[in-house]
Amino acid sequence: MESEVNNGGFSQYFFNSDGETAEFAPVALRRFGADRCAKIVEEASRALTSGEVPEDQSERQRLLDGLGDEAESCFEPFDDAFYGYPDDLTDLLFEFVKAHPNVFGQIGEA
Repeated sequence: MESEVNNGGFSQYFFNSDGETAEFAPVALRRFGADRCAKIVEEASRALTSGEVPEDQSERQRLLDGLGDEAESCFEPFDDAFYGYPDDLTDLLFEFVKAHPNVFGQIGEA
């Protein structure tokens, strides 16, 4: 999700196959302490649809098409907020992995 948004904004994230994670992304972000980024993803998702963001790529693309020429501009505030990195995703994720070695294995293990 992070690389898609950084590469082309939320419209690209929703358009491409990675958009299938849109409903799970806020849950995952909150799990490792990125609450502000989770809220941004939720708000961007609500700009796409009032319901759940479909896992099916074609369905998401139809929703984006329905936004017409406004698709890019409607996500711009969320793109800008995300680009501001209100949470340090790299550090938070690293700390989460370090705190859960039983799930991820010991850091530095070969």
